[in-house]
This record gives sequence, C-alpha cells and structure tokens, in this order.
Amino acid sequence: MGKNLTNPFEIELITNLPTQQNSDCGVYVACFAEYIIEDLPIPVANFDVDGLRARFGILLWHYGRNKQLHGESSESEAPVAPKKTRGKKRKK
Repeated sequence: MGKNLTNPFEIELITNLPTQQNSDCGVYVACFAEYIIEDLPIPVANFDVDGLRARFGILLWHYGRNKQLHGESSESEAPVAPKKTRGKKRKK
C-alpha cells in the first residue's frame, strides 16, 4: 500500500494509559483495538471497565442470538467435512 517494507507503519508512544487492575486484560485489548481501528483517541480518564465489559457482553449476546435466529453457524462450529481421498477408490 505504498509503504516501504522497512517502515510499514508509524508507532506512537502514548503515556498514562488506563491499566488493568484485575484479570481483565481482554476488555483493555478489545477496547484499544477498537480505538486504533476506528482511529479514535484512547480515553485516559473516564475509562469505565465495568461499563465496557457489559457493552462487550451485550454485543456478544446479540451476535450469538442473531446466529440462532437465522440458523447460522461459524466455520469452527460447523460439522467436520469428510476427508477427501485422492486417487483411491472405495471398495464396495
């Protein structure tokens, strides 16, 4: 995408980021990924971990519920496809 291979992206050091207090790194990783993808500033103050955890829980619940309502499944949940045999004929 027009970038030199020796400098594929810019790195910006951000200080005073919110840090996890318990074993809740997933909330932080998900939030930081969302902020980076959406090119939003990471809120240093007012980082409501409990509210964000609830938000992600609701999003996952809605995702799962919509899959149920529409009869959809992910590839990892789909039945395993039978292995294909190459050049071997089955005996009858």
